[in-house]
Amino acid sequence: MRSGTPFLVCTALAGLMYAGCAPAAAPTATAPAAAAAARPVDSSRPATPAATPKPPGAQAQYGGILTRAVNRDVSSFDVQREEGADASTTIFNVYQGLVRLHPIEHEKIMPELAEKWDVSPDGKVYTFALHKGIKWHDGKPFTMEDVKYSLDRIHNPKAFKTVSPRGEGLLAAMEQAEITGEDGIRITLKYPSASFLQNIATGWVAIAPRHIMLAKGDMRKDLVGTGPFKLKDFNPNISLELERNKDYHIRGLPYLDGIRFYTIRDIATRFSAFRTGKVQISFIASGGLTATEAEIVKRDMADRAVVYDHESLSRNTLAFNFQRKPWDDVRVRRAVDLAYDRQAAIVVNGRGYVGSIYVSPWGMKPGEVVKLPGYRQPKDADIAEARRLLAEAGIPAGFKTSILGRSGSSTERQAVVARDQLAKIGIDAQLVIVDSATLYERLGRHAFDLNSGSWTDNSNNPDETLFNYYATGGGRNYGGFSDKQVDDLIEKQARTVDKAAREAVLAEIEKRVMEAVPRVISFWEIFQTGAWKEVRDFKPGPGAHPWGKLDYTWLAR
Repeated sequence: MRSGTPFLVCTALAGLMYAGCAPAAAPTATAPAAAAAARPVDSSRPATPAATPKPPGAQAQYGGILTRAVNRDVSSFDVQREEGADASTTIFNVYQGLVRLHPIEHEKIMPELAEKWDVSPDGKVYTFALHKGIKWHDGKPFTMEDVKYSLDRIHNPKAFKTVSPRGEGLLAAMEQAEITGEDGIRITLKYPSASFLQNIATGWVAIAPRHIMLAKGDMRKDLVGTGPFKLKDFNPNISLELERNKDYHIRGLPYLDGIRFYTIRDIATRFSAFRTGKVQISFIASGGLTATEAEIVKRDMADRAVVYDHESLSRNTLAFNFQRKPWDDVRVRRAVDLAYDRQAAIVVNGRGYVGSIYVSPWGMKPGEVVKLPGYRQPKDADIAEARRLLAEAGIPAGFKTSILGRSGSSTERQAVVARDQLAKIGIDAQLVIVDSATLYERLGRHAFDLNSGSWTDNSNNPDETLFNYYATGGGRNYGGFSDKQVDDLIEKQARTVDKAAREAVLAEIEKRVMEAVPRVISFWEIFQTGAWKEVRDFKPGPGAHPWGKLDYTWLAR
């Protein structure tokens, strides 16, 4: 934000959406960036003055290269096409959205490319005023045509002959985006959405340069954004290095001179790099610290490092391809769901809990879920019923199939668990373990029987879960599940602003989805992320994605 620009406090509509913004006095700065940063606002209740991200009890220091571990290279530099933690950890630092999640108080929303915004009284029209004078990292001027082109590309990827597995579902409520001037964009929704601001703040609704996409068709090989860091060097399978963007439009940020990401596929080698200080932050999500590694850090490195235990918003699943027999038969899917030993899978993973399709507070509580067939212990009755269902489906002796999984993370171990669970009811599954790029390519072509994987959301938001995984044509609905009643209910909950009424619709969706079994929910993960104590203003969780941006993070010397 330019010096002298007033902070914004936005009022709430129905306790969920913004009705408008009014200037408020700026707080006293304790560092150059503190005066420049926009005041964050909460998307779920009326805004109150909240602390600007700044070091607790200390003056932030400039300089230094922060080092992080990643478990694989990003598949491409096209953030609008990507979906994994490898992308959010790295290239989120290059791109920006209209708004963002607060780097410390993650449930709050703050401006990013946008300087302010207004919402119509009916909650259907959002008008954003953007910062002036923004430049792309290649020196080209940032324009409203860039914003509209990106929003249209994310919202309707098929029209642009691309995919947007994360963003398309997040923009499900959008009807159109229009340019309102040289620094204004208006987004009209099909209906008032309780989740819209939160959706576009996650990092996956990022704005990319139109001039490059028009010239080359995508951003696969070009890493050019407007964010706090820009590309310095990329050595495939070794490292990705970003450097401070000296022309960053938010004055005083970032604090770091740069970030170096080391690609380390092997789990033991990754932990060794953290223990020795080669990397100051471990990897995240399912590739983060194992339960054993976290205990070692707490026991042997307590004076130097800290372990963050945090909610993951990540479920380990076994997804069925509805386009391949016999997975189009609900009896076969239910048989697998019944036989699956969730508690055994958690033991292999080291931590986690049994849950439904949503994270609390949405849906059934974990204590209720563990009483259900398939989720309960002991397994004898469930396995007997699973065998009966297979016999009813005409395959009492079982059959052969394959499980597609990703290499280099705990998901590979869980693919082995899935194979063993299927073997208990006579299903002989061959493991097909591939790298990340191959995995997503095959999922996109529906070229698999079963997929064992870990899938993480950006925020605890039913819209993201439902539109991505369970709506017909959803960006992460690779198995092709389609149910007209579920689609109608998903649209209904998205349009429902009243929380109690929305919860009733969500419960109805939960019941129908669990009966249809588009995927086995093996367990919900609990993440553990390690960081050296010199890393300040870094707070992981929930999930694995929105806090990948490190413009407020600094190194204590």
